[in-house]
Amino acid sequence: MKKNYDVYVFCNECGDMHRMATGVALEDGPSEKQSIGYAYAGKNLPPVLEGFFDNSLKCPETGRSFIQDDSHQAFLVPVVFV
Repeated sequence: MKKNYDVYVFCNECGDMHRMATGVALEDGPSEKQSIGYAYAGKNLPPVLEGFFDNSLKCPETGRSFIQDDSHQAFLVPVVFV
């Protein structure tokens, strides 16, 4: 069964964490907040995450674009429905 996750990245521009606009659904994701690098160490990234590190992101604070290519600076956070 797939679980829904928000994706947060460490911003190289302002030094804060930003939630990405779109989340992901994964079958083998972590049960708590974890870096993508740690969660998938020694495994292939799911297709939904493969292109993530190639895309330019925009900092909502500065408006500048950046690329976060370190998988240990991007985090999966399970979405909990209350």
